[in-house]
Amino acid sequence: MFTGIIENEGIVIKKEERGGQVRFGFRFLKKEKGLKIGDSIAVSGVCLTAVGASSQGFEVDVVRQTLEATTLGTLEMGGRVNLERSLRVGDGLGGHFVTGHIDGRGRIMKIEKRKKNTTLFLTASKDIIALLADKGSVACDGISLTVQKVRGSVFQIAVIPHTLKVTTLGIKRVGSEVNLEVDIVARYLQKCFARERSGRAFSSRAILRELLRQGFEWKKDLN
Repeated sequence: MFTGIIENEGIVIKKEERGGQVRFGFRFLKKEKGLKIGDSIAVSGVCLTAVGASSQGFEVDVVRQTLEATTLGTLEMGGRVNLERSLRVGDGLGGHFVTGHIDGRGRIMKIEKRKKNTTLFLTASKDIIALLADKGSVACDGISLTVQKVRGSVFQIAVIPHTLKVTTLGIKRVGSEVNLEVDIVARYLQKCFARERSGRAFSSRAILRELLRQGFEWKKDLN
């Protein structure tokens, strides 16, 4: 479990084919203490397991399905990624609950630079757009952001200068792709209402029970 608050960036220093999957090596932009083999780390929003770790960097294995479903398959030597360590008990929750399970990719179609922030306009698949709401949350390359508006197949987000400076969003251009993860609450609500439409009625109380159950699962994961 993650929060969407980026702690560090990584630089690709290794990309090695290994029997249908790829082993990536990343160098930390800032030295990182405490990461161990077996720990979870979100790489541009994708939850991965460290198979090698030091204060200088780490290595991960990425399976073919993940390479095809996310932007990790397009990474090249020297490429930059956003990094976040998994949430620990007692950590502050500055963003929103992010699982690291990518729903799909989005493409930046327009960038507007304004006085206090930069607004990005992105396109996404119908399945993703259906789960986005004005003022709701979305993880974009692992960054917790607020959806300003959703119009047709396009949604927009505002990014402050600090976020542009400390994440890879600052180097994105029109046409760049990003990994998207919708708010986990929206995902479960969609499942509940889908059951209701199919004739399996779900009351508001049942939906609340489902969310509380998921909260219990989150708590167990954190422990």
